[in-house]
Amino acid sequence: MPIVDFIIPDYFTRIVSWKVSETTEELLRILNLNKKRLATYESLTPKRKREYLGLRACLMALGLDNNVQYTTEGKPFIEGTYNISVSHSHGVVCVGASSFNIGVDIELERDEKINNIKYKFIRSDEFTYIPDESQKDYYHIIWGIKEALYKIHQGNLWSFLNHYRIEPFELKSDKPIICWITDDHSSVKYYAHYKKINNYYMAYVLNYE
Repeated sequence: MPIVDFIIPDYFTRIVSWKVSETTEELLRILNLNKKRLATYESLTPKRKREYLGLRACLMALGLDNNVQYTTEGKPFIEGTYNISVSHSHGVVCVGASSFNIGVDIELERDEKINNIKYKFIRSDEFTYIPDESQKDYYHIIWGIKEALYKIHQGNLWSFLNHYRIEPFELKSDKPIICWITDDHSSVKYYAHYKKINNYYMAYVLNYE
């Protein structure tokens, strides 16, 4: 299981991305699940089983041995003090673990697809700062940040046009990007980051409040 990226944004946060190449049988052998975790695994659907093994392997790479549980909405969480966020895209898994609320997203670079759906998630005021020569990068990054914001808000606000806004930014992965979640009552500021990992875009958002 080759790890393709590992970052530590702060003392309380770790994010790992890697390409999963093992079979289910190989993962079960590597993880050697105890009875409780094996029971959790057996209770899941076939798709969820594969995701569970990928998550367990990722937690192992992060040095965490917490048990994984699922909310009624199917969102994974781990017992203990850490919050986690999970994203899958075309054989690559990204998992963020933090003492703070965290949202992560990883997406395979697909220029034609992202261009076809751009009006579904990019606001008119966001289009104004996107340079023509870097459109594909901005489209992927804005999508990833809004996906991460959606996850950090537990998916309760669904409109990428109305509920999530990204302020103007430059293509400098070492600089935070200011973004907002807005509902009928308030607007809350967050700071996002992105990173290009081979032909994938990874974005993450942390809530330090």
